[in-house]
Amino acid sequence: MAVAVALTVAGCVDKENVNTDALNEVDTDISAKEQTMNPVEDGSRDARLRSLDNQIRSMVGIARADSLDQCRMIAVGKRACGGPEYYIAYSLQVTDESALKQLVSEYTKLRIEHIQETGEMGTCEVIPEPVLDLNGGICRALPTNTM
Repeated sequence: MAVAVALTVAGCVDKENVNTDALNEVDTDISAKEQTMNPVEDGSRDARLRSLDNQIRSMVGIARADSLDQCRMIAVGKRACGGPEYYIAYSLQVTDESALKQLVSEYTKLRIEHIQETGEMGTCEVIPEPVLDLNGGICRALPTNTM
């Protein structure tokens, strides 16, 4: 990329008018950014986050339960301004709670790493914790009534 910038700049001006200090600064800035960002690492982390999110949702599946006391809710992930990305209701009847908590913990740790390393920004809106409900034998996370 730095070479392309140098060639473009060199092609547009006379050799004697080229500001080599500015070109060196651009090259140095690009090198510094390339050293701090590893696209392979970022790509594999993004792929792992997607995979974990899919595993979490698959593990929860349809949260069937016989009673509300079998229903649970868990906060998943991390938002840039704090708080979870989302809440998900699950049933102890169909979900291995310790395995789910392990997946959620790994997912949340990776999200925190991602936020810290990329400087991700957010809208900083608060997602209120939903309330658990059992409707038709399925555990659901319903929005909190704010009125």
